[in-house]
Amino acid sequence: MKASLPLTGVRVIELCWVWSGPLLGQFLADLGAEVIKVEWFKRYDLYRTRGVERMAGKYPEFIRREMSHSFHGLNRNKIGLALDLKDGKHNEAMLDLVSQSDLVIENFTSGTMDRLGLSYEVMKKVNPSLVLLSLSGFGNTSRLGQMRAYGLVLSALSGFESGIEDPTTGEFVGSPTFVASDPNAATYGLFAAITSILEARSSGKGVHVEFSQLEGMAHTSVDQDQELKDLATTLGLETSFLNSDSSILKCYDDNYICVEWPIDLVASDKEIFSKKVQELKFREAEKFLEIEQLKYVKVIEKPTEIGAGSENKGTLIPTIHPVTGPEEIVATPWWIDQNRAPLRKSAPVLGEGNDYVLGFLLNWTAEDRALIMAFDQEKRHDRKT
Repeated sequence: MKASLPLTGVRVIELCWVWSGPLLGQFLADLGAEVIKVEWFKRYDLYRTRGVERMAGKYPEFIRREMSHSFHGLNRNKIGLALDLKDGKHNEAMLDLVSQSDLVIENFTSGTMDRLGLSYEVMKKVNPSLVLLSLSGFGNTSRLGQMRAYGLVLSALSGFESGIEDPTTGEFVGSPTFVASDPNAATYGLFAAITSILEARSSGKGVHVEFSQLEGMAHTSVDQDQELKDLATTLGLETSFLNSDSSILKCYDDNYICVEWPIDLVASDKEIFSKKVQELKFREAEKFLEIEQLKYVKVIEKPTEIGAGSENKGTLIPTIHPVTGPEEIVATPWWIDQNRAPLRKSAPVLGEGNDYVLGFLLNWTAEDRALIMAFDQEKRHDRKT
């Protein structure tokens, strides 16, 4: 299956941290791209310590920064490269790598790449076919462009949060999860990245794609429903499904099932069907709903028994991280040739790919490569003393 991965042969440089950008990078890596994640020992991905904040002082920092399960779940199949982009020699190395790559993704605040001397104008001089995807919070042209962005803020500003209500009372609830905008931005970014790479390979000309995570989140806002419905109608598309209803029902054997009710189903029939389902065991309820030609899906009430809220095999995939050992992470939500995307390697230890990238791809000497790793060794020593 490895040879059939659609993005095999594509090289991506990931200058991202936290969630939206790294998730996009992981999508690309899962599809076969060689994704090189760039960090520095004094400025690494914040998610390296996500969930292990209370371990500070209990473990050496160079160990703690490799312990986060959150980081491991967003950065599999990537190569780790340690470079200080504020250092002249390291910046030159980045441009050398850019000249050999197809795509650069970054989710910094607008203007950061320019300040690092890595604007698109600079990068396309060494690689005219390069695609740069900027996944900023507000977009470069926004009056908020220079502000730092956080997922929940973007979700709230988009109007999305106002539509999250208790379906039984209509009472405002707000985000029931950590945040919605980050994975939403990664999904939009995946479309933009793949299509831009295809175009660049065809035309030989790269492009700078600037994406606003706020605008991407606004597309999911409830305020857009009528506008989208009107557009669908003008295009001759079916919209009745937007008005459909669903119920989560408890079966007799304490399993839960979500039933989608047709728009033309009368209330009395809905009540009869609901009562019947609740009198049946789950397997019996399945057969009943199939006979009645009603759509349904099993609801996982105890995800720890099955994994990540899904019945599908392979939802959790085993891996062995070099620091934390055996663990399970959530698999990709798609299959290729009836198989999940393969786990080629665990999330990268900071700087683990320096010999491959700097030595093999960029021809740095062993002495020059050793200087980078020596910097980390000095910092370890400083922390101990």
